[in-house]
Amino acid sequence: MPIKRLHIIITFLCPLMSIQVFGQTRTVDSLMAVLQETDSKEDRAKLQVRLSKALERIDIAKSKKFAKEALLFDNDSLKSEAHNQLGRASFYQNELDSASFHFTKSIDLLNDLDLQDQAASVRISLGAVQLRKGEYRNSVTTLITSAAYFENSGDSINMAKCYSNVSTAFGELGDSQKAIVYGEKALAIFTQKNMLPFKAVTLPNLAGEFLKLGDTTRAKSYFLQAEALANQRNDQFSLARIYNNLGNMYLETDHDESEKYLTKALDIRKQTKNNDGIGTLYNNLGYLQLKKGNALKAIPYLKTALQFGQGSNATTTYNNLSDAHRQLGDFKMALFYEQQKNALNDSILKVENQKAIAEISTKYETEKKEKEILNLQNANLQTDMRRRQNRNLMYGAFALLLVAIILTYAFIKNSRKKRIIAEQLQELESQKVERLLKEQELTGIDAMIEGQEKERQRIAEDLHDSLGGKLSALKLFVEDIKKSDQALYGKIKTVLDESYDDVRNISHQKNTSAMIEKGLIPAVNMVANRLKSTEKLHVEVTNIDLKQKIQNFIELQLFRIIQELLANTIKHAKAKNVNIQFSEENSTLNVLYEDDGIGFDTENVDSGVGLKNIGNRIQKIGGSLAIDSNPGAGTTIILNVPI
Repeated sequence: MPIKRLHIIITFLCPLMSIQVFGQTRTVDSLMAVLQETDSKEDRAKLQVRLSKALERIDIAKSKKFAKEALLFDNDSLKSEAHNQLGRASFYQNELDSASFHFTKSIDLLNDLDLQDQAASVRISLGAVQLRKGEYRNSVTTLITSAAYFENSGDSINMAKCYSNVSTAFGELGDSQKAIVYGEKALAIFTQKNMLPFKAVTLPNLAGEFLKLGDTTRAKSYFLQAEALANQRNDQFSLARIYNNLGNMYLETDHDESEKYLTKALDIRKQTKNNDGIGTLYNNLGYLQLKKGNALKAIPYLKTALQFGQGSNATTTYNNLSDAHRQLGDFKMALFYEQQKNALNDSILKVENQKAIAEISTKYETEKKEKEILNLQNANLQTDMRRRQNRNLMYGAFALLLVAIILTYAFIKNSRKKRIIAEQLQELESQKVERLLKEQELTGIDAMIEGQEKERQRIAEDLHDSLGGKLSALKLFVEDIKKSDQALYGKIKTVLDESYDDVRNISHQKNTSAMIEKGLIPAVNMVANRLKSTEKLHVEVTNIDLKQKIQNFIELQLFRIIQELLANTIKHAKAKNVNIQFSEENSTLNVLYEDDGIGFDTENVDSGVGLKNIGNRIQKIGGSLAIDSNPGAGTTIILNVPI
């Protein structure tokens, strides 16, 4: 006989779970010190509520003591908190009737104060108590009420916790269809919010409900999802529980599959030294061997199960041991284990009877205490009614004054708001005008740059086509002088060659488009080589990792910027060396320009035409410019341009 107990119904009691904080004892000591020095009754009541919360997981008796003391102060808000704390403490002590009473009182007070959000949260705690008490229909009603509030307020997390507990209640009522509907609603939210611990509990719960309906395919699907999540979280405890449930699912239908999963569960229990449910595992593995006809293999499993099994689990194991020895023909041992089973059953029956008597006695005492509490609450309610009447009279006296203050404040606030709006509109208008002027300035700069380039190109072409052609023709005529006067020929030819080279160089310098045809870096190298030949300025050009093709327009603007920087260095910096580096990172071209000149103070220097042109050009191509310079320390300029 197997023990087919699926450990899958786990109720969310999140509102009843507080996070234990390191240093909690120190907090309690600090609050106690403040309490001793406080005379105000209201402040003392607030401190007592805080102490009750702080002691919740340290000393439940003291937690209840401070909560009861806080109840004596006449303030509904503090009373609602105190009742909530008493409900939590009673829940931890398994005093479920008292917990239900205090949670209900807290909810009533919060409703009177119109604190619906807090009331809905405490209602989850009440639903969890009803679930623990087996009042499943009451639990469903309570939790669905809270869920409806959280649906309207958009609090999906608390909504999902309600759904999950409702699913558990319907599962216990035997309505697996509704349990699945609410469980899958909760699972969708837990998945969306990536709440893995909650998802890890909901998946096997859903699998269990599908298993009750006989849908092993869906059940296995959810169990396998739970297995994947447990592996992802390295949650060995959950993994062992999932394998145990899968093994139990196949216990009667597929012995090999069942043995595979039960063995996995047993291995994890051994590795983690977690003996929770290990007796059931050994019993079911022994039962599988019996079903396979391997009584000799079954007996060691079953004897090990007895070391961990208690109560009804042990009676099942004794029964299986009796069957195993009967298979082997050892009827003496079979009779011995049958007698052990009967003796244990009698003992269990006796204990259960004693427990039932104790429960009846405890229930009587609890009801007696609750009656005393109700009498005290009725007396307090009468006092509250008289106090509220006096308080309402006082509130009425201040009502008209408060309305007048509010109206005056609203008038002043409205006037101030109108003034602020007018100032904002004026500022927006100013920004709009400034933006239009900037756009017009950029348009003018674009036209000027384009005109400069066209004029340079025209001059270069005219020099090359007109003067260059004439010089070439003159060279031919000079060849005739070579025969009559060799010396004069040499001088004239030298002057002509130099003039021709000058025209050619001027043509190329003016025609940037021709220089840039082979790319930005070769063009910069040409300029650098010319400057090197003067032996006055050494320019080093380095390409670190620029490989991407750059648009012609961007290359042209960058080349002009570098020409402007070199001109500034020659005119003002008194530098001997210039270093220009090109690199690329994340589709951005980085140009580093450094010289070892005299530098300047970036805070005080006036931006000349050159720097303005550079700024306008870099803005035109969507780049950025950074200048770092100090007197006597050279200048570093960084250009970043998206390519």
